[in-house]
Amino acid sequence: MDINLDIDVNQLLPGEPLRLGVDLIANKGAGGLIVVGTSNKLEKISSGGLNLHNCEYTPEMLSELAKMDGAIIVSEDVKKILKANVHLNPNDKIQTSETGTRHRTAQRTSSETNLPVIAVSEESSLIKVFNNDSVTELEESNIILGRVNESLQSIDRMRRRFDEAVATLGELEIENSLTNQEFLEVIQRGELLTRLASQVRHEATKLGSDAGLIMIQIESLESGVANTLNLVLKDHLSGSKFRTPNKALIEISKLSYQELNSVDYLGTILFKLPLDDISVPKGYRVLARLPDLPDNLHNSIVQKYKSLPKLLLAPTEKLYEIDGIGRNRAQQLRDYFDTLLKNVGFSYINGH
Repeated sequence: MDINLDIDVNQLLPGEPLRLGVDLIANKGAGGLIVVGTSNKLEKISSGGLNLHNCEYTPEMLSELAKMDGAIIVSEDVKKILKANVHLNPNDKIQTSETGTRHRTAQRTSSETNLPVIAVSEESSLIKVFNNDSVTELEESNIILGRVNESLQSIDRMRRRFDEAVATLGELEIENSLTNQEFLEVIQRGELLTRLASQVRHEATKLGSDAGLIMIQIESLESGVANTLNLVLKDHLSGSKFRTPNKALIEISKLSYQELNSVDYLGTILFKLPLDDISVPKGYRVLARLPDLPDNLHNSIVQKYKSLPKLLLAPTEKLYEIDGIGRNRAQQLRDYFDTLLKNVGFSYINGH
């Protein structure tokens, strides 16, 4: 459900005053017709009704006024209730896809006046928002929450699969046995995870103030993924094809789900074919794990050794020759590389 109105989008989120009032009407089974804003066109198609002076908007007042048959008109900022029990007479030649009288009137009124109109069904308590030619059905918070919680479980499963793939990638990189396919599977899983998290985040915004905890969960499940993808791409892509990892990420983001799910197609986009060829990392991700090593030194080290296998075997004396690396740091690097070679199962997840 995309709420696309000329009013503040937040006014129809769960917990907001306008939404509370509309929900009250639906819960009481009274039915209602609410026009947000006013105009000369609206005046021309309106008749009867009660003019309300200095009537502050409250959800309870909106619900009480809905007991009368006519429409309610509220100010554009939903601070005042302007009229109640208004009879609307829109042009009946305006096409409508609705069947109920109230909903047909709402759609035609919105189309003719360019104002948002909310219709609440008396029989089914269904809430629809009409704005020009768009129709939005408002869902109950518990329905949205159920759907979001299911999606969070999917993100959690996808995150575990991504972390497993990254851990395997780290081991194979040190063994110098990583294939293009295994590299591409990490990128594929990371992009799918990022897309799903984005979709669930958008869905969660419909919960209004109730979305806070869910947003924290999404952020936690997505933590470190973007940095990992950036470093993996930087390690394995040809600089002549992609000047920066971001260029590659932009191309990946353009892929349809069908294209993304094809490792062969992804390999074509990233110039990583054949799939069974060995993909040799440059060493950026390994260097990023070492605390207090400045980024500019990452570039200097990679430029000297060109690949991770050569870097892992670099003697302390040669590391010391690189500008910016003193004896202590050279020895720190050598000890770090020795640890990696002894412990191939070293973890590279959690953002690197």
